[in-house]
Amino acid sequence: MEPVAAFFDMDKTIIWENSGLSSARYAFQQGLIPVQGLITGAWKMLLYRLTLLKIEQWYDNLVANIAGLSVQDMERFSRAWFDDLVSKTIYQEALELIDQHRSAGHTLVLISNAMSFITEPMAEHLNFPHVISTRVVIEEGRITGRIVKPLCQGSGKRDYALTWAHEHGIDMRRSYFYTDSIYDLELMLCVGHPVAVNPDIRLRLAARRHNWPVRVFRKTPASIPATCITPPSNPTPD
Repeated sequence: MEPVAAFFDMDKTIIWENSGLSSARYAFQQGLIPVQGLITGAWKMLLYRLTLLKIEQWYDNLVANIAGLSVQDMERFSRAWFDDLVSKTIYQEALELIDQHRSAGHTLVLISNAMSFITEPMAEHLNFPHVISTRVVIEEGRITGRIVKPLCQGSGKRDYALTWAHEHGIDMRRSYFYTDSIYDLELMLCVGHPVAVNPDIRLRLAARRHNWPVRVFRKTPASIPATCITPPSNPTPD
């Protein structure tokens, strides 16, 4: 029998923060960006949630702003941001759900449109052996300012997930996907067990039409057991 995967989105599904806004806020607190950058980020996020923003253009601009930075510096920033802010916003109910799938022997996959240096601290913290996320082009250890297209969003997220599932022999008809966003509808239609978690209004309506389960998590910070925070000996993000 082919193995089963449990795909988890990150923002508003595992954590109640938006990672983009949270990282921008942290960068502002550290004196790395001006207040105008923080305001612009919040405005762009609102437009994105209202489907009034071309996400690829926004990401192109974001990555252009960090072109030339070393991967080491970005990883150092991301881990500090995660430890100081994000780790405190993991839903306890999300952690319990992840643990249920781990106990059932399901393959855990963190899948997110956030960039890889944003998702990797979360994957390490919760011991996700597989990560699918938006990636940037790296040359000689530095960020070039270019993104690997397509983004891990919408049809891109669906295609990345299906490719990964094929490579790992996963039975998508028996697999699970947890997400909050209508942007993930295409991938939800590809798994046997889609679940809307803390859904936006459009996903809630879609879940009602398709008779999908809906879960709403309380903002109770997770208590992380040692089994989650010990990463695998050879983690291999995808």
